[in-house]
Amino acid sequence: MTTAAHSARTTNLEGAARAAIAGGAPLALLIALDLPEYAAFAVFAGFTAIFGATEPYRQRAVTTGVAGLLQTLCMAAGVGVALAGSQLWLQAVGLVVVLVVAVCTLSVLRTIPAQPIFPVFAFVVSALVPVRPSDLPLVATIILGSVVWAWLVAMSGLVLRRVFHPHAPHRFRPLSGRKHRTLAVLRTPALWETVALNVVGALVAGGVAESIPVLGHPYWAVIAVVSTLPALRQRHTVARAGQRVVGTVGGTVIAVGILLLEPSAWWIVVIAVVGQFFAEIFVARYYAVCLLFLTPLALAVSWLSVPEAPELLALDRIAQTVLGAVVSVGLLVVGRAVERRRGRPLGATSAIPTV
Repeated sequence: MTTAAHSARTTNLEGAARAAIAGGAPLALLIALDLPEYAAFAVFAGFTAIFGATEPYRQRAVTTGVAGLLQTLCMAAGVGVALAGSQLWLQAVGLVVVLVVAVCTLSVLRTIPAQPIFPVFAFVVSALVPVRPSDLPLVATIILGSVVWAWLVAMSGLVLRRVFHPHAPHRFRPLSGRKHRTLAVLRTPALWETVALNVVGALVAGGVAESIPVLGHPYWAVIAVVSTLPALRQRHTVARAGQRVVGTVGGTVIAVGILLLEPSAWWIVVIAVVGQFFAEIFVARYYAVCLLFLTPLALAVSWLSVPEAPELLALDRIAQTVLGAVVSVGLLVVGRAVERRRGRPLGATSAIPTV
């Protein structure tokens, strides 16, 4: 069943469909049960299915399972912070812990995506969702049920390939080879340089964003940083930060146009499913285009959980994304100066190949 590694330019319709179904079905169920305020938990749990998308299924079961556990723990930590009053210092401490754990875990697993964007996103938003102690059983059920569902969706291809692959092999994307994983990576300076970049960038961006009184949603600046900084084994690139800004601005314009129409909750489900599907289609080749779909998804789900004026939502989204991109570019410039001084890449060692 396993073939040679596929090209990143191959359209991943199979993976896109899994991602859309993994997040869309729990979201639709919550809407049907008139529980839109918990939409964010279902969506973040659904991101579990993105991890290990092209791996052989025996290895994918582990990758997706660990990713699901990571998403669950990050949301649980966020809910704990929310119950404690979402104090700023507690959010900062939680963010640092999430970044350290997420970067280490994803680096050992050698996952795609490699950046800690989804665990961080799950934590920072969960820390701001209004939750009462009496809500905990329901919230836990939503999170655990959605993660298990996402894992099953991620593994569903195993059955589909056994049934249909012999008759139509050309309709299935080739699986990649088995990845070599080792805990030895935790002892490399490269890993801790990557952790340090993410922690410093996230705290600086979050601190600056929090200090600007006219703007809200400072966590978007944090997300912009962790999504544009390079992961372990990746070279530094400023282009990704620029694509992040361009894609976010375009996606925000689309989202505002949609939200001004005051769509029903069911239309939000449609937006989330379509957005997740096409975001997965374009993420490997055209990151800016990916964000044209991912940004409306994020804003629509945010608006569903906590309705607010679309214009203000858009202003915060664009401004905080630009702020985060500026911080990440600043770190990359400093990083390149360090690279030139010591003669090797920052966040990579001779024992860890850089791509």
